[in-house]
Amino acid sequence: MIFCCQTKCCHFLFQGSDRTTTCPDCGKKNIRPATREERIAYFHQRTEALVRARHSG
Repeated sequence: MIFCCQTKCCHFLFQGSDRTTTCPDCGKKNIRPATREERIAYFHQRTEALVRARHSG
């Protein structure tokens, strides 16, 4: 499941389980399931990171 941190300055997108209760970036408990648009953005970010890692290594 993809989550979004709702903390004012964080908005971190991350993958977690149904037991996830805190943001791994800021540690706050203000998280929610990501919207469709946020999930798309998350997967685009992950794909770009994998492509960059393959080209640099």
